[in-house]
Amino acid sequence: MPPSRTPATATTQTVAQVNQTVLLEVLRRHGTLSRQRLAAESGLSTATVHRLVEVLRAEGLVEVETERAPSSGGRPPQLIRYNARAQTVLAIAVRPRRIVGVVAALDGTVLHEAEHHWAFPGPDRPREIAADELTGPLLALVDGLRDWAGRHAGAPRALVVGVPGVVRDRTGLVEFAPALDWPGLRLGVLLQERYGVPVAVESNVNLVALAVRESPAAAGVGDLAAVVVGIEVGAGIVLDGRLHRGRLGAAGALGHLMAGHAALDRPLGRTGDTQARIGDHAVDRRITEAGLTVSGTPAERVAGLFRLGREGDPAAVRLIGELTDDLALLVANLSTVLAPELIALGGRLFWESGGELPAAIESRLQGRVPVLPRLVVVHSTTTELVGAAAAAVRLADGATFITR
Repeated sequence: MPPSRTPATATTQTVAQVNQTVLLEVLRRHGTLSRQRLAAESGLSTATVHRLVEVLRAEGLVEVETERAPSSGGRPPQLIRYNARAQTVLAIAVRPRRIVGVVAALDGTVLHEAEHHWAFPGPDRPREIAADELTGPLLALVDGLRDWAGRHAGAPRALVVGVPGVVRDRTGLVEFAPALDWPGLRLGVLLQERYGVPVAVESNVNLVALAVRESPAAAGVGDLAAVVVGIEVGAGIVLDGRLHRGRLGAAGALGHLMAGHAALDRPLGRTGDTQARIGDHAVDRRITEAGLTVSGTPAERVAGLFRLGREGDPAAVRLIGELTDDLALLVANLSTVLAPELIALGGRLFWESGGELPAAIESRLQGRVPVLPRLVVVHSTTTELVGAAAAAVRLADGATFITR
Protein backbone atom coordinates (compact mmCIF):
# COMPACT_ATOMS: atom_id res chain seq x y z
CA MET A 1 0.00 0.00 0.00
CA PRO A 2 1.53 3.34 -1.01
CA PRO A 3 2.38 5.69 1.83
CA SER A 4 -0.13 8.43 2.50
CA ARG A 5 0.85 11.93 1.49
CA THR A 6 0.50 14.95 3.68
CA PRO A 7 -1.08 17.82 1.72
CA ALA A 8 1.31 20.69 1.11
CA THR A 9 0.18 23.70 3.09
CA ALA A 10 1.58 27.15 3.71
CA THR A 11 2.82 27.88 7.19
CA THR A 12 1.71 30.95 9.11
CA GLN A 13 5.20 32.41 8.60
CA THR A 14 5.04 31.87 4.84
CA VAL A 15 1.63 33.54 4.63
CA ALA A 16 2.97 36.51 6.60
CA GLN A 17 5.95 36.80 4.23
CA VAL A 18 3.68 36.70 1.19
CA ASN A 19 1.46 39.39 2.69
CA GLN A 20 4.50 41.54 3.46
CA THR A 21 5.55 41.26 -0.16
CA VAL A 22 2.06 42.28 -1.25
CA LEU A 23 2.17 45.40 0.93
CA LEU A 24 5.61 46.40 -0.30
CA GLU A 25 4.64 45.94 -3.94
CA VAL A 26 1.52 48.06 -3.43
CA LEU A 27 3.63 50.83 -1.88
CA ARG A 28 6.18 50.64 -4.69
CA ARG A 29 3.40 50.84 -7.26
CA HIS A 30 1.27 53.56 -5.68
CA GLY A 31 3.70 55.54 -3.56
CA THR A 32 2.86 56.86 -0.11
CA LEU A 33 -0.43 55.51 1.28
CA SER A 34 -2.36 55.52 4.53
CA ARG A 35 -2.96 52.21 6.28
CA GLN A 36 -6.61 52.36 5.21
CA ARG A 37 -5.70 52.87 1.54
CA LEU A 38 -3.02 50.19 1.83
CA ALA A 39 -5.64 47.74 3.07
CA ALA A 40 -8.00 48.67 0.23
CA GLU A 41 -5.34 48.36 -2.48
CA SER A 42 -3.84 45.11 -1.12
CA GLY A 43 -7.09 43.35 -0.27
CA LEU A 44 -5.79 42.55 3.22
CA SER A 45 -7.70 43.30 6.37
CA THR A 46 -6.99 46.54 8.23
CA ALA A 47 -5.82 44.56 11.27
CA THR A 48 -3.36 42.56 9.14
CA VAL A 49 -2.05 45.74 7.53
CA HIS A 50 -1.53 47.42 10.93
CA ARG A 51 0.37 44.39 12.24
CA LEU A 52 2.57 43.86 9.16
CA VAL A 53 3.37 47.56 8.77
CA GLU A 54 4.90 47.48 12.25
CA VAL A 55 6.95 44.41 11.29
CA LEU A 56 8.16 46.05 8.09
CA ARG A 57 8.85 49.27 9.94
CA ALA A 58 11.04 47.45 12.47
CA GLU A 59 12.98 45.87 9.59
CA GLY A 60 13.49 49.27 7.96
CA LEU A 61 11.52 48.34 4.82
CA VAL A 62 8.86 51.02 5.31
CA GLU A 63 8.86 54.41 6.96
CA VAL A 64 6.08 56.44 8.56
CA GLU A 65 6.06 60.02 7.31
CA THR A 66 5.86 62.89 9.77
CA GLU A 67 3.18 64.60 7.70
CA ARG A 68 -0.29 63.16 7.78
CA ALA A 69 -2.88 62.70 5.04
CA PRO A 70 -5.83 65.13 4.84
CA SER A 71 -8.55 64.17 7.29
CA SER A 72 -12.15 63.50 6.35
CA GLY A 73 -13.11 63.94 9.98
CA GLY A 74 -11.22 62.88 13.07
CA ARG A 75 -7.48 62.46 13.42
CA PRO A 76 -5.57 62.63 10.10
CA PRO A 77 -4.16 59.19 9.12
CA GLN A 78 -0.42 58.52 9.03
CA LEU A 79 1.23 57.99 5.66
CA ILE A 80 3.37 54.90 4.99
CA ARG A 81 6.04 54.83 2.32
CA TYR A 82 8.37 52.17 1.00
CA ASN A 83 12.05 52.61 1.89
CA ALA A 84 13.65 51.82 -1.46
CA ARG A 85 17.16 51.95 -0.01
CA ALA A 86 16.57 49.23 2.54
CA GLN A 87 17.44 46.65 -0.11
CA THR A 88 19.58 46.87 -3.21
CA VAL A 89 20.53 45.25 -6.50
CA LEU A 90 23.85 45.02 -8.33
CA ALA A 91 24.34 45.91 -12.00
CA ILE A 92 27.57 45.15 -13.88
CA ALA A 93 28.82 46.04 -17.37
CA VAL A 94 31.73 43.88 -18.54
CA ARG A 95 33.97 45.39 -21.20
CA PRO A 96 37.32 44.26 -22.56
CA ARG A 97 39.89 45.65 -20.11
CA ARG A 98 37.27 47.47 -18.00
CA ILE A 99 34.41 46.37 -15.75
CA VAL A 100 31.97 48.88 -14.26
CA GLY A 101 29.40 48.11 -11.58
CA VAL A 102 26.84 49.92 -9.44
CA VAL A 103 24.81 49.34 -6.33
CA ALA A 104 21.26 50.57 -6.94
CA ALA A 105 18.27 50.96 -4.68
CA LEU A 106 15.03 49.24 -5.64
CA ASP A 107 13.74 52.51 -7.10
CA GLY A 108 16.67 52.51 -9.53
CA THR A 109 18.71 55.19 -7.73
CA VAL A 110 22.46 54.54 -8.03
CA LEU A 111 23.99 54.53 -4.55
CA HIS A 112 27.58 53.54 -5.33
CA GLU A 113 29.76 52.92 -8.40
CA ALA A 114 33.07 51.13 -8.84
CA GLU A 115 35.21 50.00 -11.75
CA HIS A 116 38.11 47.70 -12.36
CA HIS A 117 40.62 47.74 -15.20
CA TRP A 118 41.84 44.31 -16.15
CA ALA A 119 43.93 42.44 -18.68
CA PHE A 120 41.90 39.42 -19.69
CA PRO A 121 43.69 36.26 -20.88
CA GLY A 122 44.29 36.36 -24.63
CA PRO A 123 43.46 33.77 -27.31
CA ASP A 124 46.83 32.02 -26.79
CA ARG A 125 45.92 30.89 -23.28
CA PRO A 126 45.56 27.15 -22.56
CA ARG A 127 41.97 26.07 -23.21
CA GLU A 128 41.76 24.28 -19.86
CA ILE A 129 42.04 27.56 -17.94
CA ALA A 130 39.62 27.62 -15.01
CA ALA A 131 36.48 29.74 -15.06
CA ASP A 132 37.49 31.63 -11.92
CA GLU A 133 40.71 32.70 -13.66
CA LEU A 134 38.67 34.17 -16.51
CA THR A 135 36.24 35.90 -14.17
CA GLY A 136 38.45 36.75 -11.19
CA PRO A 137 38.33 40.55 -11.71
CA LEU A 138 34.55 40.40 -12.21
CA LEU A 139 34.07 38.43 -9.00
CA ALA A 140 36.35 40.81 -7.10
CA LEU A 141 34.27 43.78 -8.27
CA VAL A 142 31.00 42.09 -7.31
CA ASP A 143 32.44 41.18 -3.91
CA GLY A 144 33.40 44.82 -3.33
CA LEU A 145 29.99 46.14 -4.35
CA ARG A 146 28.27 43.54 -2.22
CA ASP A 147 30.37 44.47 0.78
CA TRP A 148 29.62 48.19 0.30
CA ALA A 149 25.89 47.50 0.05
CA GLY A 150 25.93 45.43 3.21
CA ARG A 151 27.65 48.22 5.15
CA HIS A 152 25.92 51.30 3.75
CA ALA A 153 22.51 50.23 2.41
CA GLY A 154 20.72 46.89 2.24
CA ALA A 155 21.95 43.47 1.20
CA PRO A 156 21.76 42.94 -2.60
CA ARG A 157 18.70 40.93 -3.69
CA ALA A 158 19.57 40.41 -7.37
CA LEU A 159 22.50 40.66 -9.76
CA VAL A 160 22.50 41.41 -13.50
CA VAL A 161 25.66 41.30 -15.62
CA GLY A 162 25.96 42.60 -19.17
CA VAL A 163 28.59 41.07 -21.46
CA PRO A 164 29.65 41.87 -25.04
CA GLY A 165 28.47 38.69 -26.69
CA VAL A 166 25.72 36.14 -27.26
CA VAL A 167 24.07 34.84 -24.10
CA ARG A 168 21.84 31.77 -24.10
CA ASP A 169 18.42 32.96 -22.97
CA ARG A 170 17.78 32.52 -19.22
CA THR A 171 20.71 30.14 -18.68
CA GLY A 172 23.54 32.65 -18.35
CA LEU A 173 25.70 30.66 -20.78
CA VAL A 174 28.00 33.10 -22.61
CA GLU A 175 28.30 31.21 -25.88
CA PHE A 176 30.04 33.73 -28.10
CA ALA A 177 32.03 36.66 -26.71
CA PRO A 178 35.08 37.08 -28.97
CA ALA A 179 36.00 40.43 -27.44
CA LEU A 180 36.54 38.59 -24.13
CA ASP A 181 37.55 35.25 -25.64
CA TRP A 182 35.37 33.40 -23.16
CA PRO A 183 34.87 29.82 -24.40
CA GLY A 184 31.26 28.92 -23.62
CA LEU A 185 31.46 30.20 -20.05
CA ARG A 186 28.53 29.29 -17.76
CA LEU A 187 28.65 32.63 -16.03
CA GLY A 188 25.10 32.61 -14.72
CA VAL A 189 25.57 29.30 -12.89
CA LEU A 190 28.89 30.45 -11.45
CA LEU A 191 27.41 33.69 -10.08
CA GLN A 192 24.26 31.99 -8.77
CA GLU A 193 26.26 29.44 -6.83
CA ARG A 194 28.63 32.05 -5.43
CA TYR A 195 26.11 34.71 -4.34
CA GLY A 196 22.86 32.83 -3.79
CA VAL A 197 20.59 35.56 -5.20
CA PRO A 198 18.62 35.71 -8.46
CA VAL A 199 21.13 36.26 -11.30
CA ALA A 200 20.72 37.18 -14.95
CA VAL A 201 23.46 37.46 -17.56
CA GLU A 202 22.48 39.45 -20.63
CA SER A 203 24.00 40.74 -23.83
CA ASN A 204 25.13 44.32 -23.28
CA VAL A 205 23.21 45.63 -26.28
CA ASN A 206 20.02 44.06 -24.95
CA LEU A 207 20.48 45.95 -21.69
CA VAL A 208 21.00 49.19 -23.64
CA ALA A 209 17.76 48.49 -25.49
CA LEU A 210 15.91 47.88 -22.20
CA ALA A 211 17.18 51.20 -20.84
CA VAL A 212 16.19 53.05 -23.99
CA ARG A 213 12.74 51.44 -23.84
CA GLU A 214 12.21 53.03 -20.40
CA SER A 215 13.65 56.44 -21.35
CA PRO A 216 11.64 59.57 -22.17
CA ALA A 217 12.94 59.40 -25.76
CA ALA A 218 11.00 56.13 -26.25
CA ALA A 219 7.71 57.25 -24.67
CA GLY A 220 4.90 55.62 -26.60
CA VAL A 221 7.34 53.63 -28.79
CA GLY A 222 6.69 49.90 -29.18
CA ASP A 223 9.41 48.95 -31.69
CA LEU A 224 12.99 50.14 -31.30
CA ALA A 225 16.61 49.06 -31.65
CA ALA A 226 19.76 50.05 -29.79
CA VAL A 227 22.83 49.79 -32.02
CA VAL A 228 26.24 49.78 -30.35
CA VAL A 229 29.30 50.18 -32.58
CA GLY A 230 32.29 49.19 -30.47
CA ILE A 231 34.87 46.42 -30.54
CA GLU A 232 31.85 44.38 -31.57
CA VAL A 233 28.83 45.67 -33.49
CA GLY A 234 25.43 44.60 -32.26
CA ALA A 235 21.86 45.61 -31.63
CA GLY A 236 19.33 45.09 -28.89
CA ILE A 237 15.88 44.77 -30.42
CA VAL A 238 12.55 45.58 -28.78
CA LEU A 239 9.40 44.57 -30.66
CA ASP A 240 5.94 45.45 -29.38
CA GLY A 241 7.56 46.53 -26.11
CA ARG A 242 9.33 43.22 -25.51
CA LEU A 243 12.98 42.28 -25.91
CA HIS A 244 13.57 40.03 -28.92
CA ARG A 245 16.50 37.65 -28.38
CA GLY A 246 16.05 35.29 -31.29
CA ARG A 247 17.13 31.66 -31.34
CA LEU A 248 19.69 30.96 -28.60
CA GLY A 249 19.92 34.69 -27.89
CA ALA A 250 21.70 35.40 -31.18
CA ALA A 251 19.45 38.17 -32.55
CA GLY A 252 21.13 41.48 -33.32
CA ALA A 253 24.63 40.28 -34.22
CA LEU A 254 24.98 43.10 -36.76
CA GLY A 255 28.75 42.82 -36.95
CA HIS A 256 28.23 39.63 -38.93
CA LEU A 257 26.00 41.15 -41.59
CA MET A 258 27.48 40.13 -44.95
CA ALA A 259 28.55 43.12 -46.99
CA GLY A 260 29.21 41.34 -50.27
CA HIS A 261 29.67 38.09 -52.20
CA ALA A 262 33.16 37.53 -50.77
CA ALA A 263 31.63 36.92 -47.35
CA LEU A 264 30.13 33.66 -48.62
CA ASP A 265 33.63 32.23 -49.03
CA ARG A 266 34.64 32.89 -45.44
CA PRO A 267 33.57 30.82 -42.40
CA LEU A 268 32.16 32.44 -39.29
CA GLY A 269 35.08 33.89 -37.38
CA ARG A 270 35.83 36.31 -34.61
CA THR A 271 35.15 39.29 -36.87
CA GLY A 272 32.21 39.62 -39.26
CA ASP A 273 32.13 41.68 -42.46
CA THR A 274 30.41 44.72 -41.02
CA GLN A 275 32.51 44.69 -37.86
CA ALA A 276 35.63 44.55 -40.04
CA ARG A 277 34.60 47.92 -41.52
CA ILE A 278 33.15 49.94 -38.63
CA GLY A 279 34.20 48.19 -35.40
CA ASP A 280 36.58 50.09 -33.13
CA HIS A 281 39.68 48.20 -34.29
CA ALA A 282 38.68 48.67 -37.92
CA VAL A 283 38.16 52.42 -37.54
CA ASP A 284 41.55 52.77 -35.84
CA ARG A 285 43.14 50.83 -38.69
CA ARG A 286 41.39 52.92 -41.35
CA ILE A 287 42.58 56.15 -39.72
CA THR A 288 46.16 54.87 -39.97
CA GLU A 289 45.70 53.69 -43.57
CA ALA A 290 44.34 57.13 -44.51
CA GLY A 291 47.64 58.67 -43.36
CA LEU A 292 45.97 61.00 -40.86
CA THR A 293 48.21 62.57 -38.22
CA VAL A 294 46.13 61.97 -35.11
CA SER A 295 47.43 60.38 -31.91
CA GLY A 296 46.37 59.42 -28.42
CA THR A 297 43.88 56.80 -27.29
CA PRO A 298 41.56 55.21 -29.86
CA ALA A 299 38.77 57.56 -28.72
CA GLU A 300 41.08 60.58 -29.06
CA ARG A 301 42.07 59.43 -32.56
CA VAL A 302 38.40 59.28 -33.58
CA ALA A 303 37.87 62.76 -32.13
CA GLY A 304 40.91 63.91 -34.11
CA LEU A 305 39.46 62.44 -37.29
CA PHE A 306 36.30 64.51 -36.96
CA ARG A 307 38.29 67.60 -35.99
CA LEU A 308 40.36 67.28 -39.16
CA GLY A 309 37.17 66.72 -41.13
CA ARG A 310 35.70 69.98 -39.83
CA GLU A 311 38.93 71.69 -40.78
CA GLY A 312 38.55 70.41 -44.34
CA ASP A 313 41.37 67.85 -44.46
CA PRO A 314 40.64 65.90 -47.70
CA ALA A 315 41.67 62.48 -46.35
CA ALA A 316 39.61 62.98 -43.18
CA VAL A 317 36.57 64.18 -45.13
CA ARG A 318 36.85 61.16 -47.42
CA LEU A 319 37.13 58.65 -44.53
CA ILE A 320 34.26 60.26 -42.60
CA GLY A 321 32.15 59.99 -45.75
CA GLU A 322 33.01 56.29 -46.12
CA LEU A 323 32.23 55.56 -42.47
CA THR A 324 28.97 57.47 -42.73
CA ASP A 325 28.01 55.38 -45.75
CA ASP A 326 28.81 52.16 -43.87
CA LEU A 327 26.72 53.26 -40.88
CA ALA A 328 23.89 54.39 -43.14
CA LEU A 329 23.80 50.95 -44.78
CA LEU A 330 23.63 49.33 -41.34
CA VAL A 331 20.73 51.57 -40.27
CA ALA A 332 19.02 51.06 -43.64
CA ASN A 333 19.17 47.26 -43.40
CA LEU A 334 17.89 47.27 -39.84
CA SER A 335 15.14 49.74 -40.74
CA THR A 336 14.01 47.79 -43.78
CA VAL A 337 13.76 44.48 -41.92
CA LEU A 338 12.28 45.71 -38.61
CA ALA A 339 10.83 49.17 -39.38
CA PRO A 340 11.48 50.40 -35.82
CA GLU A 341 10.17 53.77 -34.72
CA LEU A 342 13.43 54.62 -32.96
CA ILE A 343 17.09 53.59 -33.27
CA ALA A 344 19.47 54.56 -30.46
CA LEU A 345 23.11 54.76 -31.56
CA GLY A 346 26.04 54.18 -29.20
CA GLY A 347 29.80 53.92 -29.56
CA ARG A 348 32.77 56.25 -29.88
CA LEU A 349 32.05 57.06 -33.53
CA PHE A 350 28.80 58.70 -32.44
CA TRP A 351 30.11 60.25 -29.21
CA GLU A 352 33.14 61.86 -30.88
CA SER A 353 31.38 63.11 -34.00
CA GLY A 354 29.97 66.11 -32.21
CA GLY A 355 26.43 65.11 -33.12
CA GLU A 356 27.16 65.11 -36.87
CA LEU A 357 26.54 61.47 -37.73
CA PRO A 358 22.79 61.02 -37.09
CA ALA A 359 21.89 63.94 -39.36
CA ALA A 360 24.35 62.72 -42.01
CA ILE A 361 22.89 59.20 -41.87
CA GLU A 362 19.34 60.55 -42.15
CA SER A 363 20.39 62.63 -45.15
CA ARG A 364 21.85 59.52 -46.85
CA LEU A 365 18.68 57.49 -46.26
CA GLN A 366 15.98 60.08 -46.97
CA GLY A 367 13.78 58.61 -49.69
CA ARG A 368 15.79 55.37 -49.76
CA VAL A 369 14.07 53.33 -47.03
CA PRO A 370 10.32 52.78 -46.68
CA VAL A 371 10.15 54.22 -43.15
CA LEU A 372 12.97 56.32 -41.73
CA PRO A 373 13.32 55.82 -37.94
CA ARG A 374 14.12 58.57 -35.48
CA LEU A 375 17.82 58.46 -34.53
CA VAL A 376 19.20 59.37 -31.09
CA VAL A 377 22.69 59.01 -29.61
CA VAL A 378 23.25 57.33 -26.22
CA HIS A 379 26.34 56.66 -24.11
CA SER A 380 26.24 52.89 -24.30
CA THR A 381 28.16 51.96 -21.11
CA THR A 382 26.13 54.33 -18.92
CA THR A 383 22.89 53.27 -20.60
CA GLU A 384 23.84 49.60 -20.24
CA LEU A 385 24.20 50.03 -16.49
CA VAL A 386 20.81 51.75 -16.34
CA GLY A 387 19.29 48.81 -18.20
CA ALA A 388 21.08 46.29 -15.99
CA ALA A 389 19.86 48.03 -12.82
CA ALA A 390 16.28 48.11 -14.14
CA ALA A 391 16.50 44.42 -15.07
CA ALA A 392 17.88 43.59 -11.62
CA VAL A 393 15.00 45.40 -9.92
CA ARG A 394 12.51 43.42 -12.02
CA LEU A 395 14.43 40.23 -11.26
CA ALA A 396 14.16 40.99 -7.55
CA ASP A 397 10.39 41.55 -7.81
CA GLY A 398 8.43 38.77 -6.21
CA ALA A 399 11.50 37.18 -4.65
CA THR A 400 13.05 40.21 -3.01
CA PHE A 401 11.29 40.11 0.32
CA ILE A 402 10.61 36.42 0.84
CA THR A 403 14.13 35.36 1.69
CA ARG A 404 13.75 32.92 4.55
